[in-house]
Amino acid sequence: MAQLPPGIRFITSFSRDQWYRAFIFSLTFLLYASFHLSRKPISIVKGELHKHCASQVEFDSYKEYAAQIQPVKKPFNASQCGWEPFDKSNYKQLLGALDYSFLCAYAVGMYLSGLIGERLPIRYYLTGGMLASGLFTAMFGLGYFYNVHNLWFYIMAQIANGLVQTTGWPSVVTCIGNWFGKGRRGLIMGVWNSHTSVGNILGSLIAAYWVSTCWGLSFVVPGVIVAVMGVVCFLFLIEHPKDVSCSCTPSSSSKTFLNGASRCRFQMPTLNAKENGKPQ
Repeated sequence: MAQLPPGIRFITSFSRDQWYRAFIFSLTFLLYASFHLSRKPISIVKGELHKHCASQVEFDSYKEYAAQIQPVKKPFNASQCGWEPFDKSNYKQLLGALDYSFLCAYAVGMYLSGLIGERLPIRYYLTGGMLASGLFTAMFGLGYFYNVHNLWFYIMAQIANGLVQTTGWPSVVTCIGNWFGKGRRGLIMGVWNSHTSVGNILGSLIAAYWVSTCWGLSFVVPGVIVAVMGVVCFLFLIEHPKDVSCSCTPSSSSKTFLNGASRCRFQMPTLNAKENGKPQ
């Protein structure tokens, strides 16, 4: 009998349960990394929403030079100091409003998400949250293409995105807990939680690619990625090992630790029968 190829030997060296757990680990890793990917563009695009205006001296000298050349039509989405309404002197307050509107909505939504998520199937709940998150992330970028300059449009997009993004963490953590139990929880969660850094890195790279030319795509592209991952979640996420007849990971038995008082036991001297019979 011919020897099996190395790749086949590697595949058969793992059990069916191990392959399923590796698949769920990788899938949930990518799902939540896409959430972080869609949160990063706002920090990259802030520099484009408000630009430092040229000084009046530089502007006057430029006008003298521009009068001698053929005027060029200014694009509808261009502004000397950035994107209206963030081109005003109070731009720091306006950009800060985008941040705390998202964070406040995320804080409130996390509490509600935990209550709702316990009563719905994880796969449906996470899929709906990812599709909605992709929609509201892209909605912020659509303000560029439709020439929207209303502050409340961007604030409402941030609030809605903050609410729906709370569907991610409770869902993926529950799924990981179902598949891996309590055994080696520190190692599993330590490696798996690196999705935060991976998502932030990818989000920064994608947003930075378009920020100078078309900052709307810095939001639309991550929004599309999150929505696509939502479809992948609906097609492939397995909530519990029993759904595919896999063995559930047994929970590690709880260990009792003795405190200082119970370590030191004072044994009273026992008297034998002869000593008990002696007259006092």
